[in-house]
Amino acid sequence: MASIGWYMVVLVGFGSQLSPSWGANNRLGRYRYQRRNCFTCFYGYSGYNTGHTHGADIDECQVYNGGCQHRCVNTRGSYYCECNPGTRLHTDGRTCIAVRSCAVSNGSCEQNCVQLSPAHYQCRCRPNYQLAEDGKHCILRNPCADRNGGCMHTCKNDGGRAQCNCLPGYILAQDGKNCEDIDECETDNTACAHGCHNTQGSFTCVCNPAYELGADGRKCYRIEMEIVNGCETTNGGCSQKCQHSTLGPVCSCHHGYHLDDDLRTCVDLDECEVGSSCCEQDCTNYPGGYECYCRAGYHLNSDGCGCDDVDECLVDNGGCDHTCQNTAGSFQCYCHLGYRLDENRVSCIPLEGAVEALEWSSRIAVERPLPQITLLGDYLQPLERYDDYEEDNLGELRAQSTLTQTFVCLNNTFGYDCSLTCDDCSNGGVCDMEEGHCDCPDGWTGVVCNQTCPEGTFGRNCSFSCKCKNGATCDPVNGHCRCPPGISGDMCQDGCPKGLYGRLCNKKCNCANNGRCHRTYGACLCDPGLYGRFCHLTCPKWAFGPGCSEECQCVQQNTLECHRNHGLCVCKPGYQGKNCQEECNRGYYGLACKRTCQCPSGVPCDHVTGECLSQCPPGFHGDNCDLDCPEGYYGAGCNQSCHCSGSPCDNMTGQCHCLAGMKGQHCETECEEGRWGVGCSGSCPHCQNRGVCDKHNGVCFCQPGYMGTLCQSACPVGRFGLGCRLRCLCDNGGLCHPRTGNCACPVGWTGPSCSRECPEGSFGIGCRHMCQCANEAACEHVSGACTCLTGWTGTYCEKSCPDGFHGLECQQQCQCSNGGRCDHLTGACHCPDGWVGPQCNITCQAGWFGRGCEHTCECRNNATCDPVSGQCQCTPGWIGPSCEKECVEGFYGQDCQHHCLCHNGGVCDQFSGRCSCSNGWTGAACELECAHGWFGADCAQPCECLNGGVCDHRIGECSCGPGWVGQHCQTACEAGLFGPGCEERCRCNHGDMCDQVSGVCVCPPGWRGPKCDRACLPGSYGNDCLSDCNCPHGTSCNHVSGKCGCPPGFTGNGCEQTCQPGTYGLNCNQVCQCSGTNQLCHPVTGFCFCAPGYHGNNCDQECDMGWYGPNCERPCQCLNAGVCQTTTGTCQCPSGYIGADCNTTCPSGRYGQDCARVALCGEGARSDPEMGRCVCKAGQRGEDCRQDCAQGWYGEDCGQHCNCSNGGVCELVSGGCTCGLGWTGPSCDTECPSGSYGANCKLQCDCHNNGTCDRVTGECQCDPGYYGHLCEHACPAGFHGHRCQRQCKCRGLAPCDPSTGHCLCPTGYHGYHCEKECEQRHFGVGCNQSCDCEGDTPCDPMTGHCLCPTGKMGTRCDTNCPVNQYGPDCSESCECRNGARCDPRNGRCTCLQGWIGPTCQEGGSSRLHSSPNRNHENKHSHTPVPV
Repeated sequence: MASIGWYMVVLVGFGSQLSPSWGANNRLGRYRYQRRNCFTCFYGYSGYNTGHTHGADIDECQVYNGGCQHRCVNTRGSYYCECNPGTRLHTDGRTCIAVRSCAVSNGSCEQNCVQLSPAHYQCRCRPNYQLAEDGKHCILRNPCADRNGGCMHTCKNDGGRAQCNCLPGYILAQDGKNCEDIDECETDNTACAHGCHNTQGSFTCVCNPAYELGADGRKCYRIEMEIVNGCETTNGGCSQKCQHSTLGPVCSCHHGYHLDDDLRTCVDLDECEVGSSCCEQDCTNYPGGYECYCRAGYHLNSDGCGCDDVDECLVDNGGCDHTCQNTAGSFQCYCHLGYRLDENRVSCIPLEGAVEALEWSSRIAVERPLPQITLLGDYLQPLERYDDYEEDNLGELRAQSTLTQTFVCLNNTFGYDCSLTCDDCSNGGVCDMEEGHCDCPDGWTGVVCNQTCPEGTFGRNCSFSCKCKNGATCDPVNGHCRCPPGISGDMCQDGCPKGLYGRLCNKKCNCANNGRCHRTYGACLCDPGLYGRFCHLTCPKWAFGPGCSEECQCVQQNTLECHRNHGLCVCKPGYQGKNCQEECNRGYYGLACKRTCQCPSGVPCDHVTGECLSQCPPGFHGDNCDLDCPEGYYGAGCNQSCHCSGSPCDNMTGQCHCLAGMKGQHCETECEEGRWGVGCSGSCPHCQNRGVCDKHNGVCFCQPGYMGTLCQSACPVGRFGLGCRLRCLCDNGGLCHPRTGNCACPVGWTGPSCSRECPEGSFGIGCRHMCQCANEAACEHVSGACTCLTGWTGTYCEKSCPDGFHGLECQQQCQCSNGGRCDHLTGACHCPDGWVGPQCNITCQAGWFGRGCEHTCECRNNATCDPVSGQCQCTPGWIGPSCEKECVEGFYGQDCQHHCLCHNGGVCDQFSGRCSCSNGWTGAACELECAHGWFGADCAQPCECLNGGVCDHRIGECSCGPGWVGQHCQTACEAGLFGPGCEERCRCNHGDMCDQVSGVCVCPPGWRGPKCDRACLPGSYGNDCLSDCNCPHGTSCNHVSGKCGCPPGFTGNGCEQTCQPGTYGLNCNQVCQCSGTNQLCHPVTGFCFCAPGYHGNNCDQECDMGWYGPNCERPCQCLNAGVCQTTTGTCQCPSGYIGADCNTTCPSGRYGQDCARVALCGEGARSDPEMGRCVCKAGQRGEDCRQDCAQGWYGEDCGQHCNCSNGGVCELVSGGCTCGLGWTGPSCDTECPSGSYGANCKLQCDCHNNGTCDRVTGECQCDPGYYGHLCEHACPAGFHGHRCQRQCKCRGLAPCDPSTGHCLCPTGYHGYHCEKECEQRHFGVGCNQSCDCEGDTPCDPMTGHCLCPTGKMGTRCDTNCPVNQYGPDCSESCECRNGARCDPRNGRCTCLQGWIGPTCQEGGSSRLHSSPNRNHENKHSHTPVPV
């Protein structure tokens, strides 16, 4: 072949492969199917054409890749195998194994080796082990190192498992991790002498009253009287208050704290959280108390709880240009006619444009000129009452004015003496000349609006009544209630009535005169005008209000007294004003400046006494008339007031010198439009852009946003406001409004200065557009474009990465296997159940399953666990979730799904299904009985039955065939018996012999037939009638013996017949001589005897009842009145009975003769066997017993009358009564006894507090004073009577008896309604005790404690204050110096020897002496001067 010089080559397609095809962006997109062309040679050639002339090479790699696992490399004359990177060639030269492979010495891993990739593996440990630092060995994991092994107390490492234990006093819970407290008091191991109190982890022993715990902590010892106060040592263990008692120290807490569980420590009570604070709005807790705060627009009331509205309009008119109206928590600005609110909601700007002008023009009313005269009406103005100042002995002032004539005031004056002008309207009153008075604002009244609303009224003209409760006062302007201390709410409705406090207002204040106390704390809150511990002292001078806590604002030198309740200043004569800060107006003097001076015209009077003063020349005043008139006054003595509207006037003539821009006699008119200056002499320039000419200087006052002498220029860029003096603060290209400076922000920016990007979630102009970016994507604040986070895509980032991709912009490809899903955010593989590993390429180890292979299999009996679901794959013979159950009987094999085929009681092996047969059976399915002659287990025992007896295949017992008996069937039947068990009697005549097996009769000679009842046929005789007779013709042959001729009494061919009646003897040729009708003749002897059924000498008597047969010698066997035939004894049964001896009644449903008829009776009824009539069971009636008894009847045939009363239901069978609700007894005639109710009174009532139980429903009928389903609640405070529906009539929320409503007066009160306080000098319950106080000194109506006046002390107030002590109970120290006497009542110092001042430390005669004398005096001034 080598000499062939040419080659023919045919190209044949032989192999194919898949190669990856790269798409755009070098991403792996799809696979391309490529075809590789190989070469095959014709016959006679091998290898491929190389162009050499030597022997052709055979490419071994073409056949099964040369046996190489990876790559096959052909060489000339041979080949070799190569492995892919990361693997090396095994010793066989063909197989490739990983350089790091678990296949080599288990990867040097101590326990498990997991091949992660062809070139990488990882050592892993079994459960409860962890990988050592070398990454190969495994060490036992300490489970207690991880969160204490999950144990609540202590954790112990027990062979790699966490063993939890509990501290003493605790027991391990059922979960094996938590610890539960042991209640030692429930056991008998505490050894406490008296009582036991359980604590967490331990217990403490407690003693009965008058005993204390011993040092051993268990025994109790009686406390002796001289026991040391337990609070003296370490404060009794109390953190705050400690009080000694017979039980030992009793701890309590300051207000704002409460005792902890240890009854020793005081912890802060968060009043704000538990809702016990008095705060109306906001509340802030702090240790030991809390503080109330109010929201914006409110300020805290003086009671510290309520919030009063801040009237913003009182300060600078709320910033409003025109009108300010206060609202709750805020205010509202309004504009005059022709104006409207600007954007800032406080400024008013003129209406512009035809539309606005037209809109407002319809609202303009036609103004009429004000008349110049006023009708003087009858003013009956009440004077102020001074009832509250009885101690000043001012008495009650009364005034009455009656006009008998009508006067008209001129020159724009009004009032009862025409002395008032519009300038006299005060407190915001608006002058109304038509009506001749001032229109007062809310809260004010009087002719000139100088009087506040009377108490109890408010609003315009004081026409509204206050709705305040609990003694609150009403704001005269808006009607807001000013709550007394301890009261809150819009109408002061939230708070306790006077004298009570607490959350439920059920605690008694310990304040004098049943005064108010703080609703929460119980501290006494004095009424306005009172102070002191018991609120029994009136306010000192210049103090007023609750607790005298406010200082009077009166000018003291001009004030008589400050009202102790509300701080109203009572001015001295000659002074007026709210604080008595003003002298009387000219022309008036005296008390309240209501008296008119009587001086000549122009001559002033003294504002105090009314005395006319000497007069200076016009323009001067003063003692020497050397002082110019003060501003605003002119004339002689400067007694006249200027009326120049703020402009100066000539101090002699009073003529007005108007300021620039004003004109008129009184300078009351501004210059007309276009004029300015003094006397309005100047012409205004033409101000542009709504600029206004200043009427004082003629300069154009530009509107904000404009500038220039004529306001002709807008503000330059970057400037705004009045005069363009303000610099714009707009950032990021924002445009500034020239008037307001407000920034118009560019797209994507916001904020006052456009410094902030649009808030998150918005974009665009004004940030008005809402971003639609989902999944926390960032929204570009200008365009709203969404920047998606990792793992999201789409226009609005609303879509997660498609399956198989993840990361930013979903550009990364997932590497998850076996159905693992890639997290679209991180790319981490979420492996399905049963798989683990970074790429979900590792199945769970044996014994583990589920997500992350974290679940432990619970399969038993060598079952395997499905790594995905954890479902146990049971071995044959086991079922159940954990393969813990054996197959139920009748099933076997895998999953117990195969039915056992074992018959006849065979037991099936649960694993293999093999049958274990019971005795007597054999075969694969125990379907075969033992073969004949064998029995028992596995049919291994031989039978011992004879004579054809059948052996029981189970126990071997012989079942004998007919004719045989005995243990082994070895004995034949006795004569006359045959059949199975030899129990049947032969029925053969003439010898009664039969076959022992079949019962076939064995006839004696001469007889034939089944019963041997027929003689042999004529001509035959003997056994089986087989012998032939040899008698002459006509001679009878004896059928037995064959003898010729019949014996006497017989005849017939075979002598088988007895003689015919009436004949007897040999050949029956003799005639009987029996003459009786019922007589028979003996066929042999001819002797006469009676026929069956008859007896007697002549056989003329029938058998007596009960007898039958020949001579009636046999007794009848008929029962149940059956009739016996006297001849044969056969029983003829009556209707209803059947049987040979009539011993059986007809079966159910049949009756009549021979039980031949059928009866149709209802269920449970029986029929009469004779007549067929239905006999109903008790409770049934009707012909067919298909109807129940009528109501009121029961029993057999419903013949008995029920005796059930009060609606009781009668039981149809027995007649027993089922009683209705509320009744009991055999006849339901007894009401339920007290304490029971319901059906048959079996339910027990549970009514409390003597409540009676309704015997029908069990509803409790409560006695007066109680309510609730079980009468378990007493009436709440303030209610009494039936169902607590009546209100107590007791005053001051004194409790009342919940049953009768009688008032239970608290200490210090008496009367039917507790409406009366104890009379003076009485106190206590019912005011039955008398005070023991000095003189007329009052006492506390509750305790009887003497309420000493200032200057007195002692239990009876009978002791004067000691020297240098004063005040209530003489508790204050005097500060008088230099021998001054101290007033024991008020502490006022009475100075001596020239000393002056509040404490007598100023001035003094000693200052006139020399120093030595002063020292000498001091040496002898140690002895105080007695008072």
